[in-house]
Amino acid sequence: MSATREIRLPDRFYLPRTDAAGREIHDVMPWEGALRYATDGTRVGIQFQDGRVVWLGDAQSTTDALADDGQAITASFAEDFEGVNLDALVGGLREYMERHPILKSVWEDDMAQLDSLRRTPARRASLPDEAA
Repeated sequence: MSATREIRLPDRFYLPRTDAAGREIHDVMPWEGALRYATDGTRVGIQFQDGRVVWLGDAQSTTDALADDGQAITASFAEDFEGVNLDALVGGLREYMERHPILKSVWEDDMAQLDSLRRTPARRASLPDEAA
């Protein structure tokens, strides 16, 4: 493979920030410690401050590189979706995936994490009692 070089992806691949003039700019990498998206001419990846590149496309190796283990990923999902009605969210996402089948392969791992998270006893115990 050739040397990696920086690439610019469409705005939807970045988090927004507000510049000094009050305009919304999408140029913040959505991973802690990530500097930029990179390519070697064949693959696209995420380059981190320490110089390593995590190549996208291999879900398991990407997941392993972005989190220490499955517990870290589940903890991240739990934090991201704290206070969200996961039953309604998962139901809505499944309906949307039925209308747009291409999303099934894209969201498969995330849906499995959401299903796992909504079934955890700690999460069930923290939800308000619906009988009240």
